[in-house]
Amino acid sequence: MFDFDPATVRPEEIDRIIRQADRSLRDLTDAMERLGEVTGEGDAAGGMVRAVVDGEGMIQGVRFDPRVMRQDSETLAEAVVDAVRAAQGDARRKTAEVLGPVLGESPGDSLRNPSDGVRAEPSRGAEEQGARPTDRASDIERTRQRLERIQDSFLESMEGRMAGLERFRRRSG
Repeated sequence: MFDFDPATVRPEEIDRIIRQADRSLRDLTDAMERLGEVTGEGDAAGGMVRAVVDGEGMIQGVRFDPRVMRQDSETLAEAVVDAVRAAQGDARRKTAEVLGPVLGESPGDSLRNPSDGVRAEPSRGAEEQGARPTDRASDIERTRQRLERIQDSFLESMEGRMAGLERFRRRSG
């Protein structure tokens, strides 16, 4: 990304590299902040059951339209599961939208789940209906850790490069 030989670099290239580094660091910091704000929403039973999850897929709330209470408990439970899964898929998509540009990926490359967009049949077992919320939370946590490592590596690299540039400036001036 910033490969150069200090002996052949021109001052305008140094300025460009510094601007690019500042922009990358700002983008990374913004993405980290926005990750904490990600929520997902989903509904089921014709909108009568609505779920909200945080960016890690943990349930923040479930709301019922009073009409859904006419359903038997099994149908209601299936509707809750469907709404939560839809909310988790929404949170994954939003997380991918935040991370994609920072990681140089197109939206959807990060945290891809093969069950996205596929409605599970109510009669199937939970293990057949896609990744579990804990798996998704683990994926998100791994991605956050990856971002932190990228940020740390970037800062270390920039400190070294800035020191090299400063030595170059002293020798040149």
